[in-house]
Amino acid sequence: MVLEVREKTGRKYTLFLDGERYCRCYPGDLRTLGFSDFSEGQETEVTGERLAELERTVFLPRAKRRSLMLLGKKEYTERELMKKLAADGYPESATKAVLSWLSELHYVDDRSFAERYAFSLLSRHSEREIIQKMQQKSFEKDVIKDALTAAKERYREEHSDRNNDNGSDEGGRTFSTEQEAIRTFLRKKGYRPEATDTDKRKKLMMSLYRKGFSMSDIRAVLGECEEEYDF
Repeated sequence: MVLEVREKTGRKYTLFLDGERYCRCYPGDLRTLGFSDFSEGQETEVTGERLAELERTVFLPRAKRRSLMLLGKKEYTERELMKKLAADGYPESATKAVLSWLSELHYVDDRSFAERYAFSLLSRHSEREIIQKMQQKSFEKDVIKDALTAAKERYREEHSDRNNDNGSDEGGRTFSTEQEAIRTFLRKKGYRPEATDTDKRKKLMMSLYRKGFSMSDIRAVLGECEEEYDF
């Protein structure tokens, strides 16, 4: 196998293995691999055993430290973390090994993270917005679906004191996380039906509709506000 130096960015050099991008590493790593000249285009032959040893003793420990540092600041999905480590220049094999290690330790758990993330958004966003945000975080499609279902069920259970046994609230209305989110939006906007003219009401309705709420849910919540004034 042939390693080739292609470019230098900051303190790190980019290496290609048999024509394919392999990793980014420091000058000391290049010396360990047998390079004496670090200029672009320099090549050296390396065995699979030598590369495996370097990944095990150098790249893997570094990738572990880097991933723990990242996770110490915020939670990541597997795909997000893989992208981060790849951008840092770690070999793909080392990145996969780190993700496997993190999963075993439950430091990375997409399904658990997805449910917590979906639950945190339920009271403020439409289902469409939640799905979009979860897609942006690189959750898998089936994970999003299961997490949203679980989050809704948890939300209903935690608000069970507001609901009757038949799933309706104290006013007889069917409990809906979407309608709860609409109420939250209207509270934030300071909506008072007696002080809102037709044009402003229409603007609020269109704003909610663009956020992904159904017009039937929007009308239902606005209707109950007009009946009760306090919600």
